[in-house]
Amino acid sequence: MAFACENVASDPGGGPVSFQNVMDGIASPDFPAPTGRWFAIFCFFSQVEMTISNCRVSIENQRGEIIAQKTLKDMTFTPTHQIARNAVAFQGFAWPYPGHYLIKFVANRDDVLASFPMWVQHAPSSK
Repeated sequence: MAFACENVASDPGGGPVSFQNVMDGIASPDFPAPTGRWFAIFCFFSQVEMTISNCRVSIENQRGEIIAQKTLKDMTFTPTHQIARNAVAFQGFAWPYPGHYLIKFVANRDDVLASFPMWVQHAPSSK
């Protein structure tokens, strides 16, 4: 599972997690386009006991250049913990220009485990 949303809420007792305002694009009248806070969500499942290291989430532009990156803790899967959920917050990030971006979950050396697109477009303000 891989997507972006504006907010993540969970029950304090470890209950269900809610993802609010799922998004697949952004429209802005000006660039760079600030987005406030948003989350990149990645969820993985494995029945095989293992640890995946050097985890990070990157945002790449159309040319494949990394314009932002966050490092994460290693993911460990065991018979009793088969799911790893990562909600990666991006606070105050500004999209430099309109276009197609790719949000990637990368691990180990450069293994892309999941990704999703984000379309950022110019939307003139109505004056």
